[in-house]
Amino acid sequence: MKLIVILNVNPNENINTKICNNREYTHSELKAILLDNFTGFAEKIIFYDNFEKFKENVSNHLDDFVLNFDFGYKSRTRNMNVPAFCENYNIKYFNANPYVQVLCQDKFITNKFAENFGIKTPQSLLVFPHSYSIELLTDFNYPVIIKPNYESESIGITQNSIVSNIVQADYLVHQLFKDFDGILIEEYIEGNEIAITIFGNNDNLFFEEVELCFPSRENFAYKAYTSEIKQNISIEFKKSRYLTEKDTNHIKQLYYSLSPNKLIRVDGRVKNSNFYLIEINANPGLYPDSVVPRTFKINGYSYKDMLDKLFMCVKNI
Repeated sequence: MKLIVILNVNPNENINTKICNNREYTHSELKAILLDNFTGFAEKIIFYDNFEKFKENVSNHLDDFVLNFDFGYKSRTRNMNVPAFCENYNIKYFNANPYVQVLCQDKFITNKFAENFGIKTPQSLLVFPHSYSIELLTDFNYPVIIKPNYESESIGITQNSIVSNIVQADYLVHQLFKDFDGILIEEYIEGNEIAITIFGNNDNLFFEEVELCFPSRENFAYKAYTSEIKQNISIEFKKSRYLTEKDTNHIKQLYYSLSPNKLIRVDGRVKNSNFYLIEINANPGLYPDSVVPRTFKINGYSYKDMLDKLFMCVKNI
């Protein structure tokens, strides 16, 4: 059995940014990082620069195991492309299934799904060009955060996404309509930002919470994990215990109903001791400096130890 890694390499080798034009590209060093640390997991590791190249060679990989980093471009269902393709060919894969991918890509529906498990979410409204009017903004307390509904990885979310009045909000909504389909207007929760990494099952569940500690900078009005901070500024992660026992049970119930035995990350904020879910990431980053590896590291796992836990299924196939 071979391990197949589908990357999303920017065809313009002169551009080294990870996110551009509504698309997330894999950094060039990811291949070397995975190759160094995956030694021993599979008889052979094969990399494809993008999903299209994998599709051309799919007949060679019907008995292999796929790890995907190519999440498509400008589509409400882009995150499900590779898992759905693997399902059609009955190929085993690491990422969450197509249903989970679509649900988690839709921030508004994700929140409604979470509310069924007793999890608090910010007040929010999903708007489209045909239905939007400035009057809809009067129902919110400000500040609010305005962002693309169907994106992930902080695509389309900057410090300017958080606005303090109706005039600013109306302007930003119209600007985002130029590039994105479906805009989410959401109450901004002022509080501690946390991320919960979840993987496994009832017998062996990794469930750990960390706090994202942002630097104090005058040019950043809000301490939020926006694209400027994510791509350019190192932040501190520390082990935290903001979740109550009830919060933890609700999030575990959500996980078991949504994506057991798959890796997901639940992001949220804690305000006045209340946890508010912001989004669920069905494809959390595996770069060593990403949230999930750093969460494992804080809990005593080396990078290789983390991969060993996450990909034990590969070794047992």
